[in-house]
Formats: sequence, structure tokens, C-alpha cells
Amino acid sequence: MNAECRRQNADVRMAALLFCILHSAFCIAATAQVVAPTSRGVVVAHDRVVELPGVWTTEGVPTPELIVTSKDQIAVLDPLTNEARIVELATGRGRTVRTGETPVAGAFVGSALYLLERDARALERIGADGTRASISTHADPAFLRERYGVLYVYCRAAGIVDEITSSPFAVRRSAKAVAFGSDFEIDGKSAYILQPRGGTMTSVSLETMTVSGAYNVGAVPVDLDVTAGGTALTASTLAIADPAMKKVWITEGAQSTAQAFVRGFLRGLIGLGLFGGNASQFPTGVDRVIIRGRNWYAYDTSSGTLYRFTQRTSKVVAKGLAPQQFAITDQGVLVWNDEVRRLQKLSSDG
Repeated sequence: MNAECRRQNADVRMAALLFCILHSAFCIAATAQVVAPTSRGVVVAHDRVVELPGVWTTEGVPTPELIVTSKDQIAVLDPLTNEARIVELATGRGRTVRTGETPVAGAFVGSALYLLERDARALERIGADGTRASISTHADPAFLRERYGVLYVYCRAAGIVDEITSSPFAVRRSAKAVAFGSDFEIDGKSAYILQPRGGTMTSVSLETMTVSGAYNVGAVPVDLDVTAGGTALTASTLAIADPAMKKVWITEGAQSTAQAFVRGFLRGLIGLGLFGGNASQFPTGVDRVIIRGRNWYAYDTSSGTLYRFTQRTSKVVAKGLAPQQFAITDQGVLVWNDEVRRLQKLSSDG
């Protein structure tokens, strides 16, 4: 009976995971705009243009999927045409550059843009003066994170995390972790990899670049976000979206020892039932979690429902939103209305 239950649980996890992946891909392909907050306001890429509404408009790319931001620049990535549009926020002046195959992530370090090119298996640096350099990666580089000028690349199929310095531009260390993660995030001490298939999260110490722990997390954990912290004095907080359980699990990040991390995780699980007992935290299965300061949001791709939540309550902010149609800022949630061609602040987010 135990073996049969484990098999059924595995089937449920896989079905939920496939649904989330397929529906996310459909929604991303269907949307024609990408919205992102910047230091100068919310930027929108749509209809082959990029604009900071009311300030400037410049040439865009055919099928934008991601906007990478810094204090002074943005880069709009098009993984279908292998292009990136780099734009100065102050003036709107920009340039379009060809990229390697399938740019899926990016980060600015200083004035240089670093692009993760999945099918080219490369991390490319494009300097402000146009100079370029490239580093080969392992199979399926899917996630790129940056902290204090150091870049971390998670190669999904290979299950390897590479630590890459920006000066010199080189791989400094690598960690053999776990393969086929659905999300990869870092704080000041650790990297975290979610594995929906097994319902687990693996942590990697950034100090030693070794696996520091593996933990069970609900049924199908697919996405996480990390608050500030993860230092020698303070632990970060992890919020983990689990669409199968219709919950967001909340716990402390890795501390000085694995035991402290487990204690924090158990405390989080004990206090999670917002509505008591085994009741679900959300009426639908949320597969994305977003933390902006003191404001916490969860998003259900299948219905396009955006929630705002705390550890005690949750409420619907909007329904029918495409995954890239909205931006969460300190002023609230801004949505691009394609019918009237302008940004609108959601009055329901109060």
C-alpha cells in the first residue's frame, strides 16, 4: 500500500508539473507585451517598440519575453529571434545586438550586460563599448543570478552551479548539485534549487560551493522568492509556491548550520495554515511568488489570478492577467492595458 501511495503521489506531482509548464509556455507565447519596473518608472515592451510611458519611445524587438534592468539601462530579450535591445533609461537611446541561440536570462554588472544563452550553452558579456566575450557552460543553462558582481549560473540538465567572476570574466568554482530544478535563487549565504518531481529543495553553500542540505517541501514546489538577509547576522525568508497544495510555504533560509535551517523550516510549516487545519491558503493553485519589500504576492498562471497575501490573510488583486502583463512596484501593481495602450494601477491592490 505504501508503494502504491508513493506511486500515486508521484503521478500527481508530475501531472501538476506538466500542466504548469505547458500552460506557462502557452500564456507567454500568447502575450505580446512585457512590463518591468525600473528606477525611473515602469517600462513596457510591445508591438516592436519599448517605451517609458510619457517620457520616451524607442525601437523594440519582435517577440519580447524578458526585460533585464539596472539603475541606468535595460535590455529587452527576444529568445525567438536571438536579439537584445539595450536602452539607456535616461534618454531612450538604444542599440539592437544579435545574441547566441536563445537568450533566456540576463544581468547587468556595472555597464556590461551578461546574457545567458541556453541553446548556445554560453554566458556572454557585452560591454558598453560593444566588446564581447563568452564562456561555455554545461548543458541547459537556465538560470542566472548576480550578487555583488559575482554571477551564478544553474545548468538544469547537468545539475551544476557555476560561480563566475565579472573581473576577470571566468568560472571561479563549480558545485555539483541536483538536476532538473524548476527555480534557482540565492541569498547572501546559499543557493536554493527546487525540484517539483520529488517535492524537495536543495541548498548549496556559496562559501564552500558544496551541497549543504536537501529538504522535503510540500507536494510540487515550483517557484520561490527570497527576502533580504542571508548574512552572518540575519537569515533570509523563503516563500515557496506549491500549486498542488494551493499553498505558499514560508521558512527561514539557511543559517550557520543545517540543523538551524531545519528548525526554521519546521517552524514555518507549523504556522502556515492561514485558515486553520488542512484548508488551502489559496482557492487556486499558485505557481509563482513575488516579494517586494513588505508586500507579498502569489500568481496562478492557469487562471491569471494575482493574490496579495500575508501569513494570516490573502485576497484577490486581479484576474485574467497574462504572466508578463503586470509589474509590482512600491506604489502597487501596474498593468499594461493593450486596448487603450497605457499603464493602469490596480485599485484593488490596497
